[in-house]
Amino acid sequence: MEKIIIRKAKVDDLNDILRLNLDLFKKEHREYDKSMDLKWTYGKEGKSYFKKGASGKEGFCVVAENNQKIIGYLCGGLYDHGYRIKAVYAELENMIVDKKFRGKGIGKMLAKEFLKWCKVKKANYISVTASGKNISGIEFYRSLGFKDYDVTLEIKVK
Repeated sequence: MEKIIIRKAKVDDLNDILRLNLDLFKKEHREYDKSMDLKWTYGKEGKSYFKKGASGKEGFCVVAENNQKIIGYLCGGLYDHGYRIKAVYAELENMIVDKKFRGKGIGKMLAKEFLKWCKVKKANYISVTASGKNISGIEFYRSLGFKDYDVTLEIKVK
């Protein structure tokens, strides 16, 4: 494997981040969650969310590069958890590594950058959500030290 560079995202990276996010949504939709809105990424809300992250105006967003090509990204941020004790809460919101590069430690590199950022921001709690059937994703997050906290149950009304 060639050298992987993890760096802060820039607005110029937006097209690559959007492309990868749509891949993430398609994978989630195909394998776990048919309610994923495949139009969100390139819609007004999706573009605005990622533009704010990539510009550094809100939250945290980094990319992984191989040969000057973006092959992964991670976005997260701080949030208010109004119903819990007063503390600083962070969330790893979304992350994906191009399927050709998975299993090489790139996701762990991205996540470690986020965890460092959370430490600088003095986050007391960091959360991440994964689809219940995404066993490999859940195991990945557990390998980073995340523990089971909430279980969300859902039923589709017919």
